[in-house]
Amino acid sequence: MGRWNIAKRILGCAVAAGLTVLALGAAAGMLQRKDSDFKYRPYFTQEADFDVLFFGTSHVINGIFPMELWKDYGIVSYNFGGHGNELATSYWVMRNALDYTDPKLVVIDGLKLGSDVKTYANFSNIHQSLDAFPISRTKIAAASDLLDDPVMDENIAAGLVGDAAQRTKMSLLWDFTIYHSRWNGLGQADFASDCTKEKGAESRIAVSVPDEIPYVPADEKLEGETAGTRYLRRMIKECQSRGIQVLLTYLPFPSTKEQQQEANRIGELALAYDVEYLNFLDMDLVDYDTDCYDPNSHLNPSGARKVTDFLGSYIMEHYKVADQRTHKAYEDWHKDYEAYQTFKEENLKQQGTADVYLMLLADKNYNALIEIKDPALWESDYYNAFFENLGIDTVKAAAADADCLFVKGGSQADDLSTADQKARTEYGTFVYKKLPAQEGFSMNLNQTELYRINTEQAESEAMHISVFEKDTMRLVDHAGFAVSDTNENTHINLNKIQN
Repeated sequence: MGRWNIAKRILGCAVAAGLTVLALGAAAGMLQRKDSDFKYRPYFTQEADFDVLFFGTSHVINGIFPMELWKDYGIVSYNFGGHGNELATSYWVMRNALDYTDPKLVVIDGLKLGSDVKTYANFSNIHQSLDAFPISRTKIAAASDLLDDPVMDENIAAGLVGDAAQRTKMSLLWDFTIYHSRWNGLGQADFASDCTKEKGAESRIAVSVPDEIPYVPADEKLEGETAGTRYLRRMIKECQSRGIQVLLTYLPFPSTKEQQQEANRIGELALAYDVEYLNFLDMDLVDYDTDCYDPNSHLNPSGARKVTDFLGSYIMEHYKVADQRTHKAYEDWHKDYEAYQTFKEENLKQQGTADVYLMLLADKNYNALIEIKDPALWESDYYNAFFENLGIDTVKAAAADADCLFVKGGSQADDLSTADQKARTEYGTFVYKKLPAQEGFSMNLNQTELYRINTEQAESEAMHISVFEKDTMRLVDHAGFAVSDTNENTHINLNKIQN
């Protein structure tokens, strides 16, 4: 065989191998779950450093909103919280994240301090936390360490964990090994290019009232060493070795006795490493009657915004983190905030019940006009909790039989009367008009019509809410709510009237 033929065969094999690699790469990108890329893409596409990074479980994802920190404080941050993340997982997420940015401050939440496993039982959540990170020495070390987990191995052997087949080092390093069979499961999201509008956070939109929370005194603490305590120490020492400041937290939620003991132990660790610690369980910051997504764990956006605002103020006061709102390197964040604001408004418009709608109004960037058409609402402890969450003096409003409330910035309200069909506010005068020829009614602000409804809807409404963007008084949404039924021993159900 001539040299030329040999060369052609070698070249042909090389081209075939290259095409195969390209095809596998394209297939891997198409078949892999997109939730990790969705969460992290804004992180990897930003060239300038992030100043603050947040790590922990879903309590962090659902409890801290970086875009609110940007709007109110100019803090450039990213939320690396992961669903079910053990502290060992958070350690390796942090190590990988620090390969791409040099923050001033790392905030670590201590939930799961008492755990002795390294990864969550549902391994797909680990993929969400790590898949988007490119293969590197750090990621290889992460896969090796996280899968060296004797306690989890015992749980698998005992049948306590169901997805043992996917728990491999190779699956973390090349996820095509587990996603190659997803052809039949591909959907529209697999071909979309969308990504988080919340810089890694996730708004959990619902309302749930928890059961009574037990009280645990501060001297009752988690004892002994666990995987959680070891990896929290490693996270602190890693940051300190890089000159990064550390803030420890235990975010608020309806906690158990054991979880409160975890929170109490973290104070010792903070003292040992000379770092600050915020135990939110000891603060009267959130209202569990209005601020919980579910009855035993996560915050909804009302609670998250309270936590976020507290953290923003605390960080700016105690750490050398700059307000970057006028820095040219971060000018795209203003556009990102506009997209985030649109995202919030779309979420608001999608809600079908008055309690969730009122919960989302606990937002300093909204003003709202609330028309109370059914006086029975003032007798409902359930709805009064949401009114009070907006800063409304419900005792005063009920005594005056107020039928109109103007909420400013989600934190205070004027109790207005529309007995003369007018409600005067610092932003202008609202006028509720009856339209001629039985056409219904309209609401106007400064002689501009905001909405109109027919007579049938007007007569069925128990409450009508108009929402405005605070800075411009642009009408964001308006919705009427009618009584659908009453939950025995709970509260009146108010559902949105569909126009």
